Amino acid sequence: MDIELIESYLKKIRSIQSCKIIINEDEDIEEIYMVSDLRRNPKQILRDIEAILRSEFNISIDYKKVSIAQIKNDSMQYDTSQRLKFKSIEYNEEGSNIEVKVVLEKAGQTYESSMSGINTSSNLNRILGNAVLKAVELFCEVEDVFVFEDARKVSLSNIDVMVVSISSHYKGREQIYTGTAKIGNDLKVALARATMDSINRNLVQLI
Repeated sequence: MDIELIESYLKKIRSIQSCKIIINEDEDIEEIYMVSDLRRNPKQILRDIEAILRSEFNISIDYKKVSIAQIKNDSMQYDTSQRLKFKSIEYNEEGSNIEVKVVLEKAGQTYESSMSGINTSSNLNRILGNAVLKAVELFCEVEDVFVFEDARKVSLSNIDVMVVSISSHYKGREQIYTGTAKIGNDLKVALARATMDSINRNLVQLI
C-alpha cells in the first residue's frame, strides 16, 4: 500500500491542509488524521475521503478511524455573500391551521422546510422559527439539533429590532444562541432573518 500516494490524493480535497495516515503491522489503515479550514463541515469532508479511498484505491474504512481537526486560517478571506441566507417564506392557511414554507440559499443551492400548526400569533412565531431551523439542519445534514425558544420585539434608539433565542443540542453539548434583525415592513421576515443571524455566527462551531 502506497501511503504517500493516498495522502497526496486526500490532500487534494477542498479545505484540507494536511493529512497523516497511520497503518498497523498488517499494513491496513489504522487511523487517518486530517486538518482542514472552516469552509466545509466535517461530514462533507468525510464523504470525500470515503469516496476517494473507494474509487481510487478500493479501500473501505470505518468513519471512526478518521479524525478531522478544523482550524481557523487567518490568511483566508471569506466571501460573506456565500453565507447561508434567508430567501423566502410562503404561508398556506387551512381553517385554524397554517403551513409555513421557508427557503434558505447558499451559493445557488436552496434548502426548503415546511412546518404547520395552529394559527395563533405566538405559535406562528414558533412555527416559522423552527421551519428556518429545520432548513438549516437540512443544510448541515443533521436532525433534531436546533429548537426555536423565543422571540421579542424591542426598541433601541427608536429602531424596532427582532431578537430571537434558539437552543442546540449536539454531541452531548447544549448551547443557547441569540440573533437580531432590524424590523422593516414585515415582522415575520425580520424573525426569520434574526434566526439566521443566530445560526450563521455559530454554524461552524456547531457542526
